[in-house]
Amino acid sequence: MANETIPLFELSHREARALCARGVRVWLPVNPVEYHGPHLSLHNDRLISTGLAREVHALLCGEHEPFVVAADLEVGCDPTPGPGTRTLPFPIVRDTVMEACRALRSLGAHRVIAMTWHGAPLHSLAIEPGLAWLRERGVAALNPFNEALRELCRLDGTRFVRAFDHIKDTRERARMIETLRHDFHAGFFETSMALHYAPHSVRGWQDVPPCPTIVPDRAMIHASRVARGMGKDELAGELELIAMALGWHALSPFPGYTSAPHLARPESGKVFADEIAKSCAKLIDDVLEGRREAPEPPMRWIAKLTANGRLQPKPKGA
Repeated sequence: MANETIPLFELSHREARALCARGVRVWLPVNPVEYHGPHLSLHNDRLISTGLAREVHALLCGEHEPFVVAADLEVGCDPTPGPGTRTLPFPIVRDTVMEACRALRSLGAHRVIAMTWHGAPLHSLAIEPGLAWLRERGVAALNPFNEALRELCRLDGTRFVRAFDHIKDTRERARMIETLRHDFHAGFFETSMALHYAPHSVRGWQDVPPCPTIVPDRAMIHASRVARGMGKDELAGELELIAMALGWHALSPFPGYTSAPHLARPESGKVFADEIAKSCAKLIDDVLEGRREAPEPPMRWIAKLTANGRLQPKPKGA
């Protein structure tokens, strides 16, 4: 049954190999333990990515295949600083994912989907070598969040306009829709998703003050405008997102969240989740059935720019 969840590593070895031999999809969560403001849990990325994976699996399989999930690796590159955050170097995250992929192949896995909700570009770059290694050996493997990150750089908030219906102030509602692509951590968007998938993990979000105004990094904004003038729209969107992230990290004291968590609602989370799940299901089905290539991680240039994360600035108030 599709609603049957099977933790792969809790089966006997014989059972695990037999299950993988059937060609079931194996979902591999890869998420950091990371501060998400005072109102969300340190496991927020795991809770959302697993909830999303379960919903996508139901869309893809109906009642024909159990939801087979490997243990969350609890690793991630470039997590948001704050109490409880675990910071790991890029090579450790990359090698941990690689070893997990090798282990799944040794069990006979035919189809592997790495699920994450952590948006740091370096994180996707650390996951990719393991998936590429699987593909080279005939295992269908992808990280659907690569496509989500790419879409974030060109996101049009009107796609999710129903998520903002409860905001009565028309100016505030319009501003929230317009700036949705900059709401990248523990704000209205992510808090709404958590309220939808894991309401037990959210506490006191209504009392969290809005994030202070973010002043984007001037150098990156200039670079974004130059790139757009050269017709490189994808790069321009990436640079704009980086400019906002740098401006956010420059806030002091550092809040650890963006946007307006207090406006979050579970109904809004459902609007976001339904749209994201449908897009994710189509992408996964197309890749696993050979209709398209697995999406590559965006912003590969950031690995060289930051020396795989070693040169990144720390938030002023962290």
